[in-house]
Parts: sequence; C-alpha cells; structure tokens
Amino acid sequence: MLCACNIQLLQFLSLQMPKHKFKSPNGAAKKKKCESACTLNSELINNIDKYKKIFEQEKESQDNCVSVKSSPFPTCQIFNLLDNKFLEGLKEEISELDLVEKDNDLYRFRQSDELNSVNLPYLYELKLTLIEKLKPLISKMTGIELNDRLALFHAKYSRGDYLLCHDDELEGRRIAFILYLVPEDWGPADGGGLQLFSTDAEGNPCKVEETLLPKNNCLAFFEVSPVSFHQVAEVLSDKTRLSLGGWFHGTTVPRLERPMLVHKEGSSCIDVSEELFMSLVNPIYLDINIQSQIQERFEQTSEINLPQFLLPDKFQSICDKLRSLEDWKLEGPPNRRKTQSKFNFEDSDGCLRELYHFMQSDAFFLMLSNLTGLRLHPLAPQDDSDASDEESSDIVNSKCKGSIRKWEQGNYTLVCDDDLGQAEFALDARLCFNVHTWDESMGGQTVYIARNEDDVLIKCEPENNALNLVYRDKESLRFVKYVNNTISANNGPFYDIDFTYYE
Repeated sequence: MLCACNIQLLQFLSLQMPKHKFKSPNGAAKKKKCESACTLNSELINNIDKYKKIFEQEKESQDNCVSVKSSPFPTCQIFNLLDNKFLEGLKEEISELDLVEKDNDLYRFRQSDELNSVNLPYLYELKLTLIEKLKPLISKMTGIELNDRLALFHAKYSRGDYLLCHDDELEGRRIAFILYLVPEDWGPADGGGLQLFSTDAEGNPCKVEETLLPKNNCLAFFEVSPVSFHQVAEVLSDKTRLSLGGWFHGTTVPRLERPMLVHKEGSSCIDVSEELFMSLVNPIYLDINIQSQIQERFEQTSEINLPQFLLPDKFQSICDKLRSLEDWKLEGPPNRRKTQSKFNFEDSDGCLRELYHFMQSDAFFLMLSNLTGLRLHPLAPQDDSDASDEESSDIVNSKCKGSIRKWEQGNYTLVCDDDLGQAEFALDARLCFNVHTWDESMGGQTVYIARNEDDVLIKCEPENNALNLVYRDKESLRFVKYVNNTISANNGPFYDIDFTYYE
C-alpha cells in the first residue's frame, strides 16, 4: 500500500520525474552569458563540519547562515544561498518560462515543465552549482548518499493557491528542496509557508507543528521519508510566491507499511413517521409525473439538481440551528481530508436529527428509487434484465451512510486509492445550507473525475436548498475542493448534509 494514497498526487509526482540528467547549454544559449558567477554562501562552506555535527546530534540551531529544525522531522534553511547579482539575473530569466496551471483535489498553482532540458545560462549555472557544489554539502550534513540525478521545477503561487498535505515519497527521491524567490517583505500575513506535520503512532500526519515562511534567497531542504508530511499553505495576499524546487536522488529507502483504512459500513433504512417526512420535503417532488420526468433526465445524465428541495420554513430552521452549533468533530488525517462533521445529536438539535433521520428513512429510499430508477427499495420497480429470477427480485439490501458537515477556509477532501467506499457503485446526495454570494473560485464544490485521470466529469457547486444527486460507478471518484480564504469575506461558513446510498 502506498504511503501517499492520493491518486492525483501520484500523477503530479510522476509528471515531475526527470527524464535525464541536466544537459550543457546549446549553441544559442552560449551566446548569452551570466553577468555574475553562481557562488554559494561562503559561511555555509566554511562551517560545514559544524552543521554536520548539528544534524548528527539532531539539535535545533540557527545562525546568520543556517537554521536547523529537528521536529517534527529534520529540516534545514540556508539563508542568502546565492550571490545577489546572480539571483536577480536568475529571476529575470525564469520570468520568461512558460507555466502550466495545476488544479485538482491536491493543489492549485502554476508550474513549469521539468527544467533539465531548458538550456538557459542562469538556469544552467544554477543546476551545475546544485549538483557539483551544494549536493556534496547537503550529503555531508545529512549523511545521505546522493547521486547526480536532479529534478528541478519553477513554481508560481498567487492569492488562493496551495499544495495540500503529502510526503513527496517516490522512487529515488532522497532530499526535497525549495529555493525561494519572493519579495523581501514577505511575512506571516502573506501565507504560503512550508508547513510540517507531526505524525501519529501509525505514521499518519496529525497537525501542523512547524511553519517555515518563504524568505528571499533562502533554500529549505529536508529528507524525503515516510514521515516527511508537509504542505504549502494558501497564499493570502496579492504578493507572488516564486520558487525553484525539486529533488536530489539516491538509493530508494523502504516504504512504511501503514494499516489499511477502516471502511465505514453503511446502515439500513429506518422507519420515520409520515408526519415527519411530509413536514420536510417539497411536495412537488412527490408528484408521480414529476418523479417520472426527473428519472428520465437522471437516466440520461447520471446526475441532477433538485432546487427548493425542503419546505422553506424547515430549511430556514435548519440554517439557523447549524449556525449556532459549536461541537464539530475535526476529521482527518490531512493527507486524506480535513472536514468538520456531526454524527450525534442532542435533544436540542431536533431539526437536525429530523433531517438526518429523513435521509435515512425507508420513505426517502423509495423516493430516491422513483427519482433515479435505481432499486434502493423493495417496492421500486425492477428492470426485468436485472432480475435473475422471481425470488431474488424482491431482495434489496440497500445501505446508506452520511454526516452533516461544516465548510470553512482550509476544509477539503482528497481522492484516496484505498478508500473502499469509492470502489462501489453508489448514489451520492448532497444538500447545502447557509450559502451566500457564492463564487466557484471559493472552492467547496463536489468534483467527480474518472479514476487515474484529471478530466472533470461532473462538478456540483454549493447551492442553498438544492439536492444534488450523482450516480457514480467503480471508475469514478469524488472529492470536495479546498475551501479558500475568500469564503470569509464573501460567504462565511456553509454547511451540508451528505449521504451515499448503495444498492
């Protein structure tokens, strides 16, 4: 089982595997030369034995040149790495590189192609320096043997961009590094920090323990390991976070075997009173003719949006109650999701408990069958081609599972290859509350993709009192897009009740 379970992360990493070692500049590139040498900070070179000892003793230390953090895993920052004149030429050169937008469940930013085949003079000198001068120093400090294989990329993070929790593990990667090319006045309010996660007894990431802020001409590096979980925090200002980053390579280390993800079993439908059921649902969706039209549409598209699904008074009561709740359970781990959920309800949560039971009810299972054509209830008609015999045609073992969730800045779910709940045919139902002045740039959408592909199949935006129904097969996966900081000014937290039904 892979430690980095996110499918999109694996695709992201595979795109970045270097195809060759870096090349010498071609004839055209030689015509333009660097106006200054690519030299390393002399303090680093002169004090390398001192820094080696710090690493060996797993100490924390900082001086004008180097800062070493031992927790949650060893990380080093080298300040004023390069000559300032060379750095300015390098910044000017990379500003001309073509960048590609990267946007899926795990990240949003812009990135260059792999730079080993880009023969520009400043980049060439940098790559030569990284391999011939910096690599031996890092190898000596860390005690890790490195080869000449280098992967190098240019990344640009603007307001709202981020890279969520991952560990960088991929065959051959030993040291990850980032050279920051940011404004001198970059501070905590600008975001974009390299955030380091602690891990639990099973090796899963827990919480951010350390944040290293971007600093111009600073190179941060750490050993890629089973516990090197980190992320790039969302950029919160209009400043641009530019960097050159990648990996030094060496002999692959064994991966950590982690316990399988526990699969939450669904539950059968329950009985609720007719009075409760009728007090919630908009009666238009109980009309046989309307249900027939919806089913016909759903069978063509596998998804549908049903506006004004709950009666207005009930919907407003639920909105008001959700805003007053404080006891939300944070769910993770962050390399899978960061959500706030509620499963248990107090006596004072009457309207929420009624809604939850409504979604679990025998009557709602039958209603969903009539709306979608899926056989979630014994009374639902069955396609003759689906029944093997008369006896089996009456057997229905439909299940469901769900929760009520709160969505605010920093919440998301990721696609995971060991999520057994996404390896089954299923009907997803999502109903949102307290959505105001919504814009798709805020995140929070439910996004469906094909397994091992990036193309979006279906995207469902949060919408007040609209029930989204989506049927997915075993080759379809879903995630909720990271909710970014613009929600605070424009919308505030919103909520949903999210259920999945299995035939």
